[in-house]
Amino acid sequence: MYRVLVGMGERDLLKRFKAVLVGRPQAWEFDKPNSPEQKAEYKKQQQEVVIKAMQEYNPESLVVFNLDFGHTDPQFIMPNGGHIRIDGINRKIIIQY
Repeated sequence: MYRVLVGMGERDLLKRFKAVLVGRPQAWEFDKPNSPEQKAEYKKQQQEVVIKAMQEYNPESLVVFNLDFGHTDPQFIMPNGGHIRIDGINRKIIIQY
């Protein structure tokens, strides 16, 4: 994941974002179940990678972790073309389609 973010950062894409929303990582596979400790470590590593990249390329942006979209269950569908408002003080995300 870090290489993807670095690629975006090197192209100045990460500087465009006032905030980054990160879905809760899928820390398991059906054929390779992880222990709770392994899941926690994987999630921690993913979060550290995102924080590192954002500190390097856009330290002023807000990063929100562990949202239920992407490869999660339950899954919130977030279609392209909507508007998102992030209220960091009240810890709310408002999405309008």
